[in-house]
Amino acid sequence: MAYLESAWTWEFTDTGTGKFRPLNACAFVTFGARPSSGSTANVQILHRMGSTSVGHASVLSTLVCASTGTLVTGQFSGPLEYVAPRVTDKTVGGATNTVTVYVRTV
Repeated sequence: MAYLESAWTWEFTDTGTGKFRPLNACAFVTFGARPSSGSTANVQILHRMGSTSVGHASVLSTLVCASTGTLVTGQFSGPLEYVAPRVTDKTVGGATNTVTVYVRTV
């Protein structure tokens, strides 16, 4: 039976890159992105081999959240060392709209 290794959540109110977070040894990684009601977003999933800013992060995938409030997921084989989301495009749907990005590993 699989068990949860790592779980991180990032909350964005604008475009930008979240903090890189470590993932423990894992077989599978699932990312999810959900814009709040009234907004859409494009979210890049970044990976790097180290926690510092030395070197460049690679883009694993882009999650396109074209429907407001809908969760979009992407799955990858692990292990991945450090990951972060980057919101590259977000429509304004209200004064408090956000994009929430999740990662879970097993």
